[in-house]
Amino acid sequence: MKLNLFVSTFLLFTFSGIAQINPQFNPVPASYNVNSPNPVYAWDINYDNIDLNKQVFHLFLPDTTGNFPLVVFIHGGGYIGGTPDIVTTPVRRQDIKYFLENGIAFASVGYRLINNTGPDTEGVIKCLNDAKRALQFIRYNASDLYIDPTKIALQGRSAGASSSYWLGTLPDMADPNATDPILQESTRVCAVDLYGSQATLDMYKWETQVFDNFDGNGTNYTLDEMENLMGFERTSNFYGGFNSISQILVDPALIQYRQDVDQLFHLSNDDPPMYISSQSLAVHPSQDLVHHSFHGREIHNTALAVGVSEVKADIPALSINTTNGESGIEFLVRHLNSCSNTLTVPDIQVSENYIDIFPNPIVNQFTIKSKSTIYKIDILDVNGRILQTINNIENYHTMDISAMSNGLYFIRASDRLNNILEVQKIIKL
Repeated sequence: MKLNLFVSTFLLFTFSGIAQINPQFNPVPASYNVNSPNPVYAWDINYDNIDLNKQVFHLFLPDTTGNFPLVVFIHGGGYIGGTPDIVTTPVRRQDIKYFLENGIAFASVGYRLINNTGPDTEGVIKCLNDAKRALQFIRYNASDLYIDPTKIALQGRSAGASSSYWLGTLPDMADPNATDPILQESTRVCAVDLYGSQATLDMYKWETQVFDNFDGNGTNYTLDEMENLMGFERTSNFYGGFNSISQILVDPALIQYRQDVDQLFHLSNDDPPMYISSQSLAVHPSQDLVHHSFHGREIHNTALAVGVSEVKADIPALSINTTNGESGIEFLVRHLNSCSNTLTVPDIQVSENYIDIFPNPIVNQFTIKSKSTIYKIDILDVNGRILQTINNIENYHTMDISAMSNGLYFIRASDRLNNILEVQKIIKL
């Protein structure tokens, strides 16, 4: 079962010492015509260092005071093209204007692409994992980016819609045991807005579900026909390389790969509200293989079947319109404004074998009684950030937190090898 949005597994963090970011904000250009007091933007913020040119995002803020809800936009391009610079186009400028004037930040995310001029041994999972890391990076650095980490929604076009859809349907991908603290952040979001998404990135399901009996006469559009349309190299590269299309049906690794990128498989009733726009008017699948209206229909029908809390769709070729006149961007703003998902802390099984803390709740000072195996004590805030660290802990150690605000914090005890031994909650009064 996926949790409601931002279940904090940060209690088990092993921090790797990532440097604080320092984005340089400038006034939003006049061409965006934003009617708010101090809109700013920062260009090319890197969220990873594998490819510094691709793994970037642009961030637009209503202001640099406060922490704003955020829409993360992922560009399209068939996973072989496109850049986050699409924000300079008139349509995206208009969307950004709308979000900023409604007090919502906007990030346009780039990602590594599938090689289109030779073999690619990673395939589409590389693009999806980049989008995942960008989301986690923004959450980890939320305070530096003026973002409210509990109020994030996703928006995408074409391939970017599929990435947003994938992030929205996968179980929370926070890894509490990751040595990189960014990867310990939640991937759950408040809502997703999908324009031209594929129903699934498992192409076999395109044959067996999306285009099953596509003409009403019992005809399927087959994998072989798709490969002929797309070309062998592009089809092979999509899954990191294979020798023949039939291999994806029998090779255990490729079967698992297909499941990992199959949004229909992962859809469940605790996924975020979804807005689905599928505007293709193509009749035959070969006329618009990746944007055909049947993709939108399959997402719509499956999301309703599994019980997603709210599903809106605009699919004109199939006379499906359940939007009641609400646009995708209005849908996101509504859900970001009303999002009830908040930062929560799970119940912790405290062993109490290594440290005792008294008093607790705490006014200004407290004492830790520890075993000889304890080497280091960290105090963490509710975002998992270290506020104080004390090394060479003795059997009794007094700590002063009088300068800290009232609220919930965590004490984490580690040994000399940085193994986490215990985590306890404390309350500052």
